[in-house]
Amino acid sequence: MRKFENKFIRLELKYWINAIILGAIFSINSVKLIHAENVITPQLIEEAQVLAEKEAQFVDARITIDWDKIHGLQHPDFRKKISVDEVRYFEGWVAHDHRKKAKQNVHISGTFVPTLDFIKKYPNKLDPLGFPVPRRYVWSNDPFLKIKSYSLEKISISKNRKYAKVRIMTRGRQRLNPAIVRGNFEFDAQYPLTDYWEKVEGDWVITLLSAPIAMSGAGILKYYLPNDKSGWGKADFVEINPEDLKLP
Repeated sequence: MRKFENKFIRLELKYWINAIILGAIFSINSVKLIHAENVITPQLIEEAQVLAEKEAQFVDARITIDWDKIHGLQHPDFRKKISVDEVRYFEGWVAHDHRKKAKQNVHISGTFVPTLDFIKKYPNKLDPLGFPVPRRYVWSNDPFLKIKSYSLEKISISKNRKYAKVRIMTRGRQRLNPAIVRGNFEFDAQYPLTDYWEKVEGDWVITLLSAPIAMSGAGILKYYLPNDKSGWGKADFVEINPEDLKLP
């Protein structure tokens, strides 16, 4: 009887040892599989370097208010529908179908819908005193925020290298509205912003417009471009740390 019990114990012990070994092997292979799926390949690093340069161009164009450059970095479908003059008139934030939607709402709200001829004829806007002033790119719903620089926070590229998200931290100066607060109260400001890119015919272009920087730091998608965006929901992204790109 004791001999049978000892044999049973040895068999049970052998079973558990084998189970532990198989479990360890399975866990290691699972980790390797997950790592393989998210491995940062040289191709992704190369794409990230290109995106970092594109983002630098886009940020610089917005800081220097280069409307032609801002327009040129947009999706080709967007550029077919929206002119540089319209991008300037709406200070960088205009939907591809703004004319259609404006005409639909004009009967309800009575809002003035500027024609393209009107937009070209009056490129400037009027200040509170009625004097014409150049339009500038709107970074935020706060007109007293001025962005001066930025830093790359994260670059996320889809595994098929078709979509990308570039998260940056904008930095600048902000002041309280002098109409509300007496005196000139300025302070340093920084807010996160994510730009959305798509690779079209071998070139990275802006494919979504995120909402202007909110004081809460939230970045919410505002305008979709007139092409199919179903791929964004299906895309699986790999995150790349800008420090790994060895940028100058």
